[in-house]
Amino acid sequence: MMIPAFRLYALLAFACSAIAITPANAADAAALEGALDVLTAHVNKSKTLTTEEIASELETLNTNAAAIGEDAASIENVIEFINAYDARHKPLFIGKKQLHQKKKDSSDTIHWAAFWAMQHLFDQVYHSKGLKKYGDLIGSLKFRTADYFPGKVEAPINPEAYTVTINGSYPDVWGSPQFQDERPAVKPTGAYLVPGTTATIIVPESLVGRGYQVRVGAHSWDLEKKPRVERLFRVSALYDIDSTEVRVANPLGGGIYIEVPPGADAGIVEVAVKNAARSPYFSWKHFHRTSLKEWRESERHHKAPWTDFQSDKFMVQVPTSWIYKMDDPATYMNEWDLSMDRMNDLMGRPHLFGRETVYTQVDTQLRGRAFHPGYPGVNAGYDPRKDYGGYHNHHLVRGPRNAHSYEFHEKGHGFLFPKYAGDREAAVNLPHVAVMSQAFGMDLDAAFRSSRGEKNDFRTLDTTAIAWMMSQNFVEDGFMKPYERQYQLKGHAKYVDVARLFGWHMLGRFWESTHADYEAGNSWPKDVRDDDSDRYTVRLSKVTGADLRPLLHFWGIPPHDFEKQAKAIHDLGIQPSQAVYDTLAHYKSLIPEDRGAFRKYAKSWWEKQPNEDGYTTERNHAAYWESYDKAVAEKVRGTLQKIMDTYFPDGRPES
Repeated sequence: MMIPAFRLYALLAFACSAIAITPANAADAAALEGALDVLTAHVNKSKTLTTEEIASELETLNTNAAAIGEDAASIENVIEFINAYDARHKPLFIGKKQLHQKKKDSSDTIHWAAFWAMQHLFDQVYHSKGLKKYGDLIGSLKFRTADYFPGKVEAPINPEAYTVTINGSYPDVWGSPQFQDERPAVKPTGAYLVPGTTATIIVPESLVGRGYQVRVGAHSWDLEKKPRVERLFRVSALYDIDSTEVRVANPLGGGIYIEVPPGADAGIVEVAVKNAARSPYFSWKHFHRTSLKEWRESERHHKAPWTDFQSDKFMVQVPTSWIYKMDDPATYMNEWDLSMDRMNDLMGRPHLFGRETVYTQVDTQLRGRAFHPGYPGVNAGYDPRKDYGGYHNHHLVRGPRNAHSYEFHEKGHGFLFPKYAGDREAAVNLPHVAVMSQAFGMDLDAAFRSSRGEKNDFRTLDTTAIAWMMSQNFVEDGFMKPYERQYQLKGHAKYVDVARLFGWHMLGRFWESTHADYEAGNSWPKDVRDDDSDRYTVRLSKVTGADLRPLLHFWGIPPHDFEKQAKAIHDLGIQPSQAVYDTLAHYKSLIPEDRGAFRKYAKSWWEKQPNEDGYTTERNHAAYWESYDKAVAEKVRGTLQKIMDTYFPDGRPES
């Protein structure tokens, strides 16, 4: 019988996509068993199902998945189906390269059935209670898709105890909260669980019953909301440390980590792992440093699919095929540590706190719809089928000097620092500028430009000022709208100007003062506006010892209440700044004199004639392509002169 396309699509959409499982007390164990029996028979070719019939049985499986683990038989039935599928088909994502939750293909239905059988079994029993109860059943199970992700393990299993030291403390640290600092601190062991085996983790009594856990598989993010499906959604198993010996399993295998809860204070402790393989691990912690000899002769040659690099300040997991020819991880880690220091200096934070400043990892795809902060951050993908030759051309291997602008941009989000309303996607570009200029000596304009990935050498702080002055809103009301700031150089140029004039340390002192406010119970809003915006400008002026109102007004942050803000500046005894005056006078001198000068500028800025269909600033410049003349130039100069006259009524200050 021909199945109506709309009916089949609807059934597939329900059966194959992200689902809500019926609670265990309502799940029908008999229906689950029946569905698994029929699916197994189909895979074994003792029964032939139509696509619609497979989808119907899959729907039953998904609806009643909570019954898995109620007894041994429910687990045995799932394992029987998974083993039958693995025997008849190439492993998931190797034979069938990709599944998709929105682009349905009826030929994928049996693959979705196998996918969900594996996922449900993993979710329902691979945890402390499940392994203790059903260890004999599930401890030796391997999902063959493990050879795809996390990857094939060729390293030998060591039945003897391998020991490693970890920091078992995660203290509260001075300052305002950061993104996801409530998540446990992750501590690599350099041990890797081979799928289809169990390992034993031996810990001191000080870790038992205090919220510590063992994680098997570094990739802790759930990807169920992603349309494209390139691995099981959940692949990382957690086991409570409720005894000095903890048995762990994962049918996909994975690196073995100790998770340290916030507030823990066990200090430096030794952990042992039995019956696991070794994975490459370069430790650059203050209490455990891998030597270059150890790395070159041993560590990088361990044949597990994932590698850990960790210092007290930075941690990353990358595919081993990215690094097995990497020769000098010491320099690599020193440069990442230096980058972390410069970011923390900028944000007014200590260099060391309870866990790494940045923890990031590679996965099959990004964890969010775009780049995103996180612990761990996941902003780099890879192809598990590919050998990358041992020294991949990626900044997570080559180091922070080569970092894409997103790396420090996303950490900027993660700092959760207070910023002017509208600066959410602007101020977060500042850490990149600080790192590149302060850690690695990059020219300020080059560092500024690279914070947005710009390759056009014409784009500098000066030419960015012109771009803003050639914008309609500069002349109309002087307020730079949020959409003119986000992901654009002019959005964070004001902070770079402050750093250029008064030093990066002044910005650090400013944000340090906001942490002091938090500790005193006076938190700043994350997006400061109105009176808070004026107060923010006053505080920044107080810290630098210079009246920054005219500079910030120029860059699109006019006062909300001029008189009130002026009084606050006066009461603090803050004087007009000669450096600010000279900067504004310089910017005034850059205004194109006539249409020819403007066109020359615009063509250099855009590397083409600006397009009226572009975004706001490009549209503004496109409008000026024909209309800009000396009268317009005079109007722009008059706008800037008015700002200068407002704050410098007596002209250029003497100091």
